Amino acid sequence: MAARYFTVTAPAPWNKSGTSRITVRLGGSYEAYLCVGNERVPLSTDQAWALWVALGNALTTVHGSAPEWAADQMAGGEG
Repeated sequence: MAARYFTVTAPAPWNKSGTSRITVRLGGSYEAYLCVGNERVPLSTDQAWALWVALGNALTTVHGSAPEWAADQMAGGEG
């Protein structure tokens, strides 16, 4: 499978630009590859799904629905 990239931009008030790019690459050298800013994490498909479920469970339990900036990017997808 050819690599496909999916990117969202999140608020990051601690850095100079005020934003952070989060990118997921599917295909290529790893099944899934997560990049948050300059941090890189190779993942298997099962690990990526587990991360998705864990984050979804934790965030909705503690913080409720997605904030507007995140909801606006959910359907968009590929970048």
